[in-house]
Amino acid sequence: MNNLISIRYVLTLLIVSPLIVATGATALLGFTSGSRAVTFLTQRFSKKAILAIERHLESYLGIPELANKINGVIVGTNLIDPNEFESLARYLEEKIEAIESVNYIYFGDRNGDFIGVKKVADGQMRLVLRDAINEPRLEMYEINAQGGRGKLIETLKTEYDARDRPWYKKAIEFGEIAWSPIYIFASSQELGITSTIPIYEPENESPTRNFPEETPLQRQENIIGVFGIDLGLKELSDFLVNLDISPRGDAFIIDRTGYLVASSTDEPPFSTENGQLQQLLAIESEKPIIRVTVEHLLETRSSLMQIQDLTSLEYTLQNQRHLVQVAPLQENGLDWLVFVVIPEQDFMELIYSNLRFTFIIGSGVTIVAIILGTIASFWIIKPIGDLNTCAKAIKSNTLDVEILEKIAARPDEIGELGQTFLEMAEIVNAREKSMSDKLTELRSQNEQWRRTLHHNQELRIESFNDLLKRAKQTRVPPSED
Repeated sequence: MNNLISIRYVLTLLIVSPLIVATGATALLGFTSGSRAVTFLTQRFSKKAILAIERHLESYLGIPELANKINGVIVGTNLIDPNEFESLARYLEEKIEAIESVNYIYFGDRNGDFIGVKKVADGQMRLVLRDAINEPRLEMYEINAQGGRGKLIETLKTEYDARDRPWYKKAIEFGEIAWSPIYIFASSQELGITSTIPIYEPENESPTRNFPEETPLQRQENIIGVFGIDLGLKELSDFLVNLDISPRGDAFIIDRTGYLVASSTDEPPFSTENGQLQQLLAIESEKPIIRVTVEHLLETRSSLMQIQDLTSLEYTLQNQRHLVQVAPLQENGLDWLVFVVIPEQDFMELIYSNLRFTFIIGSGVTIVAIILGTIASFWIIKPIGDLNTCAKAIKSNTLDVEILEKIAARPDEIGELGQTFLEMAEIVNAREKSMSDKLTELRSQNEQWRRTLHHNQELRIESFNDLLKRAKQTRVPPSED
């Protein structure tokens, strides 16, 4: 126990302890402030990503909307008659050539007929037609030099009626320019959405209108047809894949019913069942980042319809904290939720690197402090121990003066203390010698005094005996003779 409280260990502990505490406090403060900074940075990156997605969607969706508005104006000003399919085909061809981002533009009338122009993989254009000649099936033709029907390329096997398509029904329901729900394109069998605009009879005040008091059936009676421009969801997913969020950050979009619209993962937003494409529910996604995020959101909100403003949340997945930003996107019938998910690890790696650096520096300083403390202890404690040994030796009169002379040769306070001990030892030795001489003298005097006392005692005894003898002689009476 005495060794544990030795000044040798206490001195080292006093040197090392503040360094350990300072290193730990610095690391804790760095980690705490770093976590707050990571949360702040993550939110900023998420908001930046959401803003980029919204701007892209605004541009991506805005071009078809603008093109459809122009379609409505051209029909409303009688620059083109939608009932004349040949002139309409040439107009659609010119339109799709002028707008690079549009791949498919078409018109469906109230009789169920359909005419459209689309770009194909080789950059050429095809005419897609369903009229009185080939009803009820869609046929795809090459476009001849006059912009009309050329060579037949393909005939779709399924029957087709424009009035039954989701984009047509949405236009009738909404009454003005709108976006259709996500559905499967008839020609390409891909998931996508359509920008639509209804065209009404010429006697109406405007080629597009929205009278709330009219039912969809009443509006359908006054309609000529609907223009549509398709947008595939794959292009939106491609944008999300290339969006710079963070090293492990992801973004995805779902609609209010929980179906996946697009994502930055390699998982398509649809599944195939019995040869038919079907939208994929986000909570059924094979990607944990999508499934768990939506599940956690539904745990905190009873319905996706409650998300009306930018919402933040966080959860733990695979022992990693994930920060989420959710923003609603509502425009002309579209009602989507944009998610940006960033693992805290993307930014905490820098914090952990700084912590490791702090611990390495702190450990190095602590080791140096221990070495210096040990050296200091040896430099200070050893001579003190030697002085302690010398003090005991002085007590037992077995002092080795050479040890004190070495300590006294030091140029510091311990050397002065050693010099004092050396002088004290000389004084003690001198006093002991003096006391020894005096003791010897006292012993000699005591022996002489004892002998003198003994001699005097013998003399007193002889004198006493002589006196006693004389007294006896004095008491004897003289004889009568």
